[in-house]
Amino acid sequence: MKRKYFRNSVTLMICFILTLSVNSFSILAQTPNVELYSAKIMQKGFNSDYTAKGYIHVKNLNYDKNVTLHYTYDGTTWLEQKAEYLKNLSPEDEVWSFDINIPKDKSNNCTFAIKYEVDGNTYWDNNNGENYYVEYSYSDSNTPYALSKSIVMLDTGRHNYRYGVQGFMFLKDLDYAKDVKVFYTKDGWKTQKSVDATYRKDVGNNIESWEFFIPCYYYEEGEYAISYTVNGQTYWDNNFGDNYSLTGFYE
Repeated sequence: MKRKYFRNSVTLMICFILTLSVNSFSILAQTPNVELYSAKIMQKGFNSDYTAKGYIHVKNLNYDKNVTLHYTYDGTTWLEQKAEYLKNLSPEDEVWSFDINIPKDKSNNCTFAIKYEVDGNTYWDNNNGENYYVEYSYSDSNTPYALSKSIVMLDTGRHNYRYGVQGFMFLKDLDYAKDVKVFYTKDGWKTQKSVDATYRKDVGNNIESWEFFIPCYYYEEGEYAISYTVNGQTYWDNNFGDNYSLTGFYE
C-alpha cells in the first residue's frame, strides 16, 4: 500500500466583501473558493526569458469553469492567461497550474491576481488587495517566491548522478525555532528514513530557502516528502498526494 503524506492547512474564512479596482475593473476580493498555493519566478536558461509558475487551489463548484491569471510585468499593461487543470485532491478540491512567459527584454518580475469564473460568478484571489509579486534578481530586493495556502513547497530536486538527490525548498518563516526534514523510502514506505534540511537564506516575502540531500544511487527507486514543524504544527509538501520520486527531475 502506497503511503501518502497529507498537507495540513489552515483555512482563513473571509466573512466580508471588499470592492476594489485593478486596471479599471471592479472585482470581488479574496474568497475561499480560489487561493494561490505557491508561485515562483525563474530564468529558463542562460540569457533566456523568465517564467512565473505556480499552483492554485480551486473549489469545484461546477465542471464548467475558467481559472485565469490577471498579470502585469510593467505595472501598466494587464494581461490574462488561462490556468490549466492539474488534478483533484477530492471531489470538492482541485489543483490548477500556471506558467507565464516573461520576455527578458521587458522585465524580471510579475505582479498577478487569480480570477475564477463559474456559474455566472467571478471570484478573485488578489492577496487581500495587495496582488502577488515575484521578482528574479541578484539584488537584496530579490523576491522569487510567493506562498499563500501552501506553507512549504519544493523548489527544485534532482539526482546529481553521484551521491544522491539534492533539493531546495521554500517555506513561510512562521517562527525562528523550526524543524525541517525530508522523509524518504526505497521500499514503498515499509521502512523510512529522514534527513534534516539546512537553512540557506531569507528570500523576501517572509519566506526562507532551505536545502536538503538524500543519499541514494541514481538507479534506486523511491519517494520523498517534506515536513516542516513550527509552533507545534506540522506542515507537509507531498506533491499534492503523489510524493516526489527519487529519480524525478523537479524545477
